[in-house]
Amino acid sequence: MNLINIERGEWPRFLLAFCYFFFLLAGYFMLRPIRGTVSANHADSLHWLYSATFVSMLLIVPVFGWLVSKFRRGRFVPGIYLFFISNLAFFAFAFEGDATGDWIQYSFYVWLSVFNLFVVSIFWSFMADIFQPDQAQRLFGSIMAGGSLGAISGPLLTANWVGNIGSGGVMALAICCLLVATGFAIALGRFERQQHHDKPAKVIGGSIWEGAVRVFQSRYLLLICLLMLSHNLTATFLYNGMAVLVDQNIVGFDERTRFFSYVDLIVQVIAFMFQFLITSRLVIYLGMPRTAILPPILLAAGFTLLGSSLGLVLFAAVQVAQRALNYGLLGPVKEMLFTVVSRETKYKSKNFIDTVVYRGSDVTASWIFKGMMTAGLSIGQVAWIYVPVMLVWGLGAWHLGKAYTRLKSRVE
Repeated sequence: MNLINIERGEWPRFLLAFCYFFFLLAGYFMLRPIRGTVSANHADSLHWLYSATFVSMLLIVPVFGWLVSKFRRGRFVPGIYLFFISNLAFFAFAFEGDATGDWIQYSFYVWLSVFNLFVVSIFWSFMADIFQPDQAQRLFGSIMAGGSLGAISGPLLTANWVGNIGSGGVMALAICCLLVATGFAIALGRFERQQHHDKPAKVIGGSIWEGAVRVFQSRYLLLICLLMLSHNLTATFLYNGMAVLVDQNIVGFDERTRFFSYVDLIVQVIAFMFQFLITSRLVIYLGMPRTAILPPILLAAGFTLLGSSLGLVLFAAVQVAQRALNYGLLGPVKEMLFTVVSRETKYKSKNFIDTVVYRGSDVTASWIFKGMMTAGLSIGQVAWIYVPVMLVWGLGAWHLGKAYTRLKSRVE
């Protein structure tokens, strides 16, 4: 049991959360290679797709804030999942491989980008609500490993089946996974109520804009925003650059989908090893500040390589490293940061950060990338420009880790 460091009495809650996240990410990662293919098909329009996603976030976040204010967790969590599942059913009927209309592809790209952030943010708000900070340090890496197993299964299924059942069939399989994930979310909510003698979680209440206001009033939350902005500047460069290189080197909708499936698979295998074996131990033994600065240090080395030499394989390798560090190390660390804040902040401010701030930094980064390409810079030259961003990221991560340590000592 020392392998994953679970104490007696934590197993039921852990296993429900593990299975919940497994099926949630299995469903999402079946769909992600399709979005990757859409991005490669429309590489010149990615900055507009990022912008459309950001505007969609601005419209949806107030609605989400209203739902959180008016409904108990046991209602709004499954309700939001079922809403997105109904949307996916439409796309399953509308997609026709290479014959799929451009506007259907654009809509799916934006929809999946919104879906991903909302459903995963809700999951981690739920986890931060039911686990204490010391439990989060021990368990969040292993819970995220459940998601990585799902994220390994998803692209494997897509790579093996997309040629036989097409994109619409893959979406139908994803719907099944998301329905199972919704069932585990309901079961976990009921288990929590039983643990608290059938007392339902309170309605959070408050204004729909309260989450945004809290962010701008808190230095701690602003540091989290800086961490996210710095990461997204690098991640969006790698995503856009990959789309350009795939567009230049691989032909055909299903062939591109298969390539992105294998990239996703490698990412998730590495991330799983981090989550299951490494991340929790790093946080415990190194502390939050030292752990938080590891991703920018490692990525600075990767971007230096890209500045010196460029090709699809090397670029894919650096993107694999960035995404594996994001899912395997930075992701669990970021979720731990929210275990030391109030319940209102966990649901409202966290969701605002995970959606509006996240996609806002995405759209900013995509327009910066487009501007540099328009100015005639090569992808290798842009990589050199991003190296100083890692230094800013590392400095902010160090101060954020120190702030977390202080808040954690007060909570305990």
